[in-house]
Amino acid sequence: MKKILVTVMALVLTIAAQSEKIDSTQFVAFYNYTIQTQDDEGQNVTDSLRLALLVGTRATYCTTVLSYNRDGRASQEMENAFIMHHQNVLTDMERSEVIAVEPIYPHRYVSHEPMAKIDWTLTEDTLTISGLLCRRATGSLYGKQWTAWYCEEIPSSAGPWKLRGLPGLIIKAEDAECIHCFTLYETKNEVRDINMIGNLEYQKLNRKKLMEFKRKTLGSPRYAKEPTFYVPKDADHVVEVNLNGTMYYVGFNSHMMTPQKSHVYQPLELE
Repeated sequence: MKKILVTVMALVLTIAAQSEKIDSTQFVAFYNYTIQTQDDEGQNVTDSLRLALLVGTRATYCTTVLSYNRDGRASQEMENAFIMHHQNVLTDMERSEVIAVEPIYPHRYVSHEPMAKIDWTLTEDTLTISGLLCRRATGSLYGKQWTAWYCEEIPSSAGPWKLRGLPGLIIKAEDAECIHCFTLYETKNEVRDINMIGNLEYQKLNRKKLMEFKRKTLGSPRYAKEPTFYVPKDADHVVEVNLNGTMYYVGFNSHMMTPQKSHVYQPLELE
């Protein structure tokens, strides 16, 4: 791996130019996303990231608030987006297709998959979250059990990440192990384009192959201490960056960064 010492004042956390409009938003929902995990020394840590869910009639698009605001300034939140292995997820209801783009250093990967049907079990339990009366539902998606609270007053089947399909917007969702949690904190009436995502330079993998790759790399016991252990040592497009006193590896063609130490990988999908 080529190591060139440089200083970067801004790194762009965006998906490459998206031009094909497929829908417009009815509203935008904002979520806090947290992961309970461990650092490279085995100490418990909570990672957090703000997400923006663009909700249209045909499609939804879940991305980071940084991307939503087109904010390319380097920050702790930008670092968390890579540490937490956030996926930008486009759900196209008209085509029954989900497209997910994920940076796994030093490339971006894109997967196309059929829109999964979640067999939700609705209950009579209620809970008020952020002033909204919500009902509880349970369901499973890709090997994980989820509890979701949804609000029928917001007539949308949308939800964060790949969670959806309830008779109201998902306000909060948490997996059975209490590792992953999405919690709504704001909605905004705003009209924005929802565009097709993807790029010819992205590495294409189906979801199963991508999961297998992530298990071998991100799921390795080496990963937290050596998050680039699997990258070929002669990768000349990779450089070492000193950003505000913290060392990162950066693939400039991919607009991504990863710390020299990371946190234990907590998958959202198990099968």
